[in-house]
Amino acid sequence: MRATTSEIEGCVLALAWADGPMTPYAIRTEFLNSPNPQWSGSAGTIYPLVRRLKKRGWIRSEVSRKGKRKGNLISLTAAGRGVLRRWLCVPLQDWVAGVPPDPLRTRVRFLGALRVKEQRAFVREAARRTDEQRQIVERDCSSKRTADAFTFLTARGALLSMEARCAFVDEVAKGLKNLPRR
Repeated sequence: MRATTSEIEGCVLALAWADGPMTPYAIRTEFLNSPNPQWSGSAGTIYPLVRRLKKRGWIRSEVSRKGKRKGNLISLTAAGRGVLRRWLCVPLQDWVAGVPPDPLRTRVRFLGALRVKEQRAFVREAARRTDEQRQIVERDCSSKRTADAFTFLTARGALLSMEARCAFVDEVAKGLKNLPRR
Protein backbone atom coordinates (compact mmCIF):
# COMPACT_ATOMS: atom_id res chain seq x y z
CA MET A 1 0.00 0.00 0.00
CA ARG A 2 2.98 2.32 0.65
CA ALA A 3 3.95 2.29 -3.02
CA THR A 4 0.48 3.53 -3.97
CA THR A 5 0.66 6.50 -1.59
CA SER A 6 2.16 9.56 -3.27
CA GLU A 7 4.05 12.17 -1.28
CA ILE A 8 1.23 14.70 -1.53
CA GLU A 9 -1.33 12.07 -0.47
CA GLY A 10 0.82 11.14 2.52
CA CYS A 11 1.26 14.80 3.40
CA VAL A 12 -2.49 15.49 3.21
CA LEU A 13 -3.19 12.48 5.42
CA ALA A 14 -0.54 13.73 7.86
CA LEU A 15 -2.06 17.23 7.90
CA ALA A 16 -5.53 15.79 8.57
CA TRP A 17 -4.00 13.78 11.44
CA ALA A 18 -1.98 16.67 12.88
CA ASP A 19 -4.35 19.60 12.36
CA GLY A 20 -7.67 17.92 11.66
CA PRO A 21 -10.45 17.74 11.33
CA MET A 22 -9.93 20.35 8.66
CA THR A 23 -11.48 21.53 5.42
CA PRO A 24 -9.89 20.96 2.02
CA TYR A 25 -9.61 24.75 1.86
CA ALA A 26 -7.47 24.72 5.04
CA ILE A 27 -5.23 22.10 3.41
CA ARG A 28 -4.91 24.32 0.33
CA THR A 29 -4.00 27.26 2.55
CA GLU A 30 -1.33 25.20 4.31
CA PHE A 31 0.29 24.35 0.97
CA LEU A 32 -0.09 27.86 -0.43
CA ASN A 33 1.54 29.36 2.68
CA SER A 34 4.44 26.93 2.62
CA PRO A 35 7.77 28.40 1.53
CA ASN A 36 8.36 25.13 -0.37
CA PRO A 37 7.33 25.53 -4.03
CA GLN A 38 7.13 21.73 -4.45
CA TRP A 39 3.63 21.53 -3.03
CA SER A 40 0.74 22.67 -5.17
CA GLY A 41 -2.06 24.29 -3.24
CA SER A 42 -4.17 24.71 -6.35
CA ALA A 43 -7.83 23.80 -6.17
CA GLY A 44 -7.23 21.52 -9.17
CA THR A 45 -4.76 19.51 -7.09
CA ILE A 46 -6.28 19.48 -3.60
CA TYR A 47 -10.01 18.92 -4.21
CA PRO A 48 -9.59 15.92 -6.55
CA LEU A 49 -6.97 14.52 -4.16
CA VAL A 50 -9.38 14.78 -1.22
CA ARG A 51 -12.08 13.04 -3.28
CA ARG A 52 -9.60 10.26 -4.15
CA LEU A 53 -8.60 9.79 -0.49
CA LYS A 54 -12.26 9.65 0.49
CA LYS A 55 -13.04 7.11 -2.25
CA ARG A 56 -10.17 4.93 -0.99
CA GLY A 57 -11.66 5.07 2.51
CA TRP A 58 -8.66 6.85 4.01
CA ILE A 59 -10.58 9.95 5.10
CA ARG A 60 -14.15 10.74 6.01
CA SER A 61 -15.96 13.97 5.51
CA GLU A 62 -18.49 15.61 7.79
CA VAL A 63 -20.55 18.65 6.87
CA SER A 64 -19.91 21.57 9.18
CA ARG A 65 -21.38 25.04 9.43
CA LYS A 66 -19.37 28.09 10.35
CA GLY A 67 -21.71 31.06 10.38
CA LYS A 68 -23.47 31.08 7.02
CA ARG A 69 -20.77 28.97 5.40
CA LYS A 70 -21.04 25.27 5.00
CA GLY A 71 -17.90 23.17 4.65
CA ASN A 72 -16.66 19.63 4.83
CA LEU A 73 -14.36 18.72 7.68
CA ILE A 74 -12.14 15.80 6.84
CA SER A 75 -10.51 13.44 9.28
CA LEU A 76 -8.66 10.16 9.03
CA THR A 77 -10.37 6.81 9.14
CA ALA A 78 -8.68 3.82 10.80
CA ALA A 79 -7.54 2.74 7.32
CA GLY A 80 -6.16 6.24 6.70
CA ARG A 81 -4.19 6.13 9.96
CA GLY A 82 -2.72 2.82 8.83
CA VAL A 83 -1.73 4.26 5.46
CA LEU A 84 -0.20 7.28 7.22
CA ARG A 85 1.85 5.04 9.51
CA ARG A 86 3.09 2.94 6.60
CA TRP A 87 4.01 6.12 4.69
CA LEU A 88 6.05 7.31 7.67
CA CYS A 89 7.71 4.01 8.59
CA VAL A 90 11.14 2.68 7.77
CA PRO A 91 12.87 1.63 5.67
CA LEU A 92 13.14 4.94 3.87
CA GLN A 93 13.51 4.64 0.13
CA ASP A 94 16.67 6.02 -1.48
CA TRP A 95 14.75 8.81 -3.22
CA VAL A 96 13.47 9.99 0.18
CA ALA A 97 16.83 9.90 2.01
CA GLY A 98 19.13 10.65 -0.92
CA VAL A 99 20.11 13.77 -2.83
CA PRO A 100 16.90 15.57 -3.77
CA PRO A 101 16.21 16.74 -7.32
CA ASP A 102 17.67 20.21 -7.78
CA PRO A 103 17.01 22.15 -10.99
CA LEU A 104 19.53 24.81 -9.95
CA ARG A 105 22.30 22.23 -9.57
CA THR A 106 21.29 20.69 -12.90
CA ARG A 107 21.61 24.05 -14.67
CA VAL A 108 25.03 24.66 -13.10
CA ARG A 109 26.18 21.36 -14.62
CA PHE A 110 25.57 22.80 -18.10
CA LEU A 111 26.74 26.41 -17.64
CA GLY A 112 29.57 25.68 -20.05
CA ALA A 113 27.04 26.14 -22.87
CA LEU A 114 26.91 29.86 -22.05
CA ARG A 115 29.41 32.63 -22.63
CA VAL A 116 31.35 33.73 -19.53
CA LYS A 117 29.29 36.93 -19.28
CA GLU A 118 26.07 34.87 -19.35
CA GLN A 119 27.46 32.42 -16.80
CA ARG A 120 28.22 35.25 -14.41
CA ALA A 121 24.75 36.77 -14.94
CA PHE A 122 23.21 33.37 -14.18
CA VAL A 123 25.22 33.01 -10.97
CA ARG A 124 24.41 36.57 -9.84
CA GLU A 125 20.69 35.88 -10.39
CA ALA A 126 20.95 32.50 -8.66
CA ALA A 127 22.68 34.12 -5.68
CA ARG A 128 20.06 36.87 -5.46
CA ARG A 129 17.08 34.49 -5.78
CA THR A 130 18.43 31.83 -3.40
CA ASP A 131 19.15 34.48 -0.79
CA GLU A 132 15.61 35.88 -1.20
CA GLN A 133 14.22 32.38 -0.68
CA ARG A 134 16.55 31.80 2.28
CA GLN A 135 15.17 34.95 3.92
CA ILE A 136 11.59 33.75 3.39
CA VAL A 137 12.43 30.38 4.92
CA GLU A 138 14.30 32.08 7.78
CA ARG A 139 11.19 34.15 8.63
CA ASP A 140 9.05 31.01 8.44
CA CYS A 141 11.47 29.19 10.75
CA SER A 142 11.46 32.08 13.23
CA SER A 143 7.66 32.09 13.27
CA LYS A 144 7.65 28.40 14.17
CA ARG A 145 10.00 28.59 17.17
CA THR A 146 7.04 28.30 19.53
CA ALA A 147 5.31 25.55 17.52
CA ASP A 148 5.59 21.89 18.40
CA ALA A 149 9.09 20.41 18.13
CA PHE A 150 8.53 18.58 14.84
CA THR A 151 7.03 21.62 13.11
CA PHE A 152 10.02 23.71 14.20
CA LEU A 153 12.53 21.02 13.21
CA THR A 154 10.93 20.78 9.77
CA ALA A 155 11.25 24.55 9.32
CA ARG A 156 14.82 24.43 10.64
CA GLY A 157 15.67 21.70 8.14
CA ALA A 158 14.35 23.90 5.33
CA LEU A 159 16.51 26.78 6.56
CA LEU A 160 19.63 24.61 6.74
CA SER A 161 18.89 23.38 3.22
CA MET A 162 18.58 26.96 1.92
CA GLU A 163 21.81 27.96 3.67
CA ALA A 164 23.54 25.04 1.92
CA ARG A 165 22.09 26.16 -1.44
CA CYS A 166 23.42 29.68 -0.86
CA ALA A 167 26.86 28.25 0.01
CA PHE A 168 26.74 26.14 -3.19
CA VAL A 169 25.98 29.20 -5.32
CA ASP A 170 28.86 31.06 -3.61
CA GLU A 171 31.20 28.20 -4.54
CA VAL A 172 29.98 28.30 -8.14
CA ALA A 173 30.67 32.06 -8.24
CA LYS A 174 34.19 31.50 -6.89
CA GLY A 175 34.74 28.70 -9.39
CA LEU A 176 33.75 30.96 -12.28
CA LYS A 177 36.45 33.46 -11.27
CA ASN A 178 39.07 30.73 -11.69
CA LEU A 179 37.96 29.70 -15.17
CA PRO A 180 39.95 30.90 -18.17
CA ARG A 181 38.15 33.56 -20.18
CA ARG A 182 36.83 32.53 -23.57
